[in-house]
Amino acid sequence: MSIEKNWLIRTKSNHILGPVSKEKVLELYNNGSIKQDDEICSGNGYWFFVREDELVSRFLLGKEVQSFNPISEAKDVLIAPINKPRYEPTRDDITLIGNVNLNQIKTAPKPSFESDSSPKEVDKIEPKKKIKAEAVSKPSTIPKYQKPLKKQGYLRYIGILGFLVLLAAIYFRNIIIRSFFSEIRIPEMTLISEAHGQEVVEKKKLLEQEIVFDDIKFMPQIGIEGFRVISSFDITKLSCDQFSNEVHQMAIILYPTDSFNEKFLIKVRDCVVRLKEGHPLKQWLSRVAKPDAIPTQNQEDLSFLTEVINSQFNLITDLKMKEKIILKISQIPDNTLPEKLLRSYLYLMLGNVSRSDNILREITSKPPFVNWQGYTGAQTDFHRLSRNNLSKILFKLFNHPADRRSAELLGLYFTSFFNETQLIETISDLKSGSLDGSELSLRYVERIAPSFVHYLRFMRASDKRRMKNLRDLKRFPLSEQAYWDWAFLNIDPLISDHMLQELNTIERQDKLWFIYLMDNEKLSDWYIAKMNRSFLTGKRQFLRSQLDEKSFFMLSLFKLIQSGDIDTDLIQKTANFLSHD
Repeated sequence: MSIEKNWLIRTKSNHILGPVSKEKVLELYNNGSIKQDDEICSGNGYWFFVREDELVSRFLLGKEVQSFNPISEAKDVLIAPINKPRYEPTRDDITLIGNVNLNQIKTAPKPSFESDSSPKEVDKIEPKKKIKAEAVSKPSTIPKYQKPLKKQGYLRYIGILGFLVLLAAIYFRNIIIRSFFSEIRIPEMTLISEAHGQEVVEKKKLLEQEIVFDDIKFMPQIGIEGFRVISSFDITKLSCDQFSNEVHQMAIILYPTDSFNEKFLIKVRDCVVRLKEGHPLKQWLSRVAKPDAIPTQNQEDLSFLTEVINSQFNLITDLKMKEKIILKISQIPDNTLPEKLLRSYLYLMLGNVSRSDNILREITSKPPFVNWQGYTGAQTDFHRLSRNNLSKILFKLFNHPADRRSAELLGLYFTSFFNETQLIETISDLKSGSLDGSELSLRYVERIAPSFVHYLRFMRASDKRRMKNLRDLKRFPLSEQAYWDWAFLNIDPLISDHMLQELNTIERQDKLWFIYLMDNEKLSDWYIAKMNRSFLTGKRQFLRSQLDEKSFFMLSLFKLIQSGDIDTDLIQKTANFLSHD
């Protein structure tokens, strides 16, 4: 069973979107994405405004189907005869043409002229006189037959051919529309917002998604600190009047701190001063401007670890220094990726290569969604130390004299599932072996991270071979594919009933990841049709509840922004989260 996509949406700015399913139009209508001045229609029906409540209740909210919208057609002047013949031929007698007996043509007298005028003079007779002369001519006179011009014949054939093509296009319109729009994927929230702004663009992959509100962009930045949401806008075009808008407030709070400059801070400060006391932006600015106090003991520990990170040696042999490093490793948490990389680096400096590699292997063996959950807002001193010295730590991990296959596989993992520019550029600058996987033999590293190696092989394979391998559920079970492949590869040809049970399980046990999987519109429509219900039921309430889990905060926030669910409460929670309150 498939949902018919025969609805179109025409925005106030005359952008036509679709075809989409009736369920998608209902969802956009209910969440207010469709404006009162937008128009909708079904199939070949007529356009009507969203403000026309009677038509909306009949055709959109009700079950009534729009009838065909007739269009009066003009007569085809291309195939119509230029001059209607004076006499209609009689079909009963094939010897008669124009009521003239062909048998009498041979015996008919030649036409004569009553006047003495020469033939040339007759040609000069005015049209009216010609008609009069023909009227008084003898009955035996045969009217001269004129063959149609070649140009008229060509136009007639072209008109007939065009008419046949038009009929075929109308008859097969559903197939043509589906094939034309099969590759166009429209993000759930930006279907209307982008059309009102500029134009509708093809939906991007998960790592490249953008949510656009006029001149504001929200996008995921997945880096060494995990999944986070950042904003992008031109501060010079931002006015203080826009600070009352909730979208702009959220954009200011999510603006990346490493992009703060004097112009930005002055602009925000001047506009925030005018806001009421207790406003989320005022509280956020006061907390961001306040530096974190570092205890004296922590400063000494960080100075010692900084000295170890800047060491030019590949091995620490001093016993006192080794004991101190071992003590510091026991104090470093194992929650975020920067903390794990710092621990791996220190083990490597102690000469414990296996412990160091095991930490890296643990990272690459986990699905990307698990490693994205590390961003918690509040950061330990060890986390900040590792992040600030990331390039030095990665350089030592990748260029150590020991076997570096685990480190090279980690580099491939980051470049495959992360999109932070600084992280990708740092890894691309490393020269320890091949980080594109062309020289790194996947056969020898498959035991390190089998699921990730399977993904790398799928990326190298052709589409046909990739689909064939993904259908081999014994080698590549659905539980692996759902977290490693479905969100990063084109799985449209793979969608079938064998995926239903796995998706149903994920919806019950890991609903947040399920919501990300449903970014695939074809998969979403197919699942809704199979389950005979919408998975969106209670989606927003669920995402709001996930904000209480710090590791899920940013992942849930991105989906709430994508749904257009931005309000004062969400802004307040985001400000508190980023200011570690």
